[in-house]
Amino acid sequence: MNSLDGKDLDKLIADVFKTSAGKKLLSYLEERFVKLPVCVPGQKEGEGYYREGQNSIIRLFINAIQRRQEGK
Repeated sequence: MNSLDGKDLDKLIADVFKTSAGKKLLSYLEERFVKLPVCVPGQKEGEGYYREGQNSIIRLFINAIQRRQEGK
């Protein structure tokens, strides 16, 4: 498996999500995961941790794109 440093990973993520299809996918992922509640009454114990893990992947993509746009 190839290892990527921070800037290489940011570039890869930004390149993938700069396309029209990538933008649509990222928007879908945000709506489907990030914008939904992490915890709701009556859910199974530990489900909030699972949901937050899902959200952290999407945030990784968003933050990488922002860093590339800011030139960091």
